[in-house]
Amino acid sequence: MARFERKPERTSLAETQTVEPRRPAIALPSSSRNSSQNEPRQRNVSEDDVRLRAYELYLQRGATPGNEVGDWLQAERELRAV
Repeated sequence: MARFERKPERTSLAETQTVEPRRPAIALPSSSRNSSQNEPRQRNVSEDDVRLRAYELYLQRGATPGNEVGDWLQAERELRAV
């Protein structure tokens, strides 16, 4: 059996439709666009500083294991606070 393929029709540039650019689905309010100005600044803290503070918190808790992640996160919060 022979297969016949249909060739695309040629259109002139004038016949094509113009496509408008898409707009974002959610428009951000102007206050949230500059949110970096509203957020508190964080200090640059080295991993060693966080490690030392987390160890101090561990010792303050009586050197009982089981809350390593909590100590680490608390140390980061304390050291990076303004």
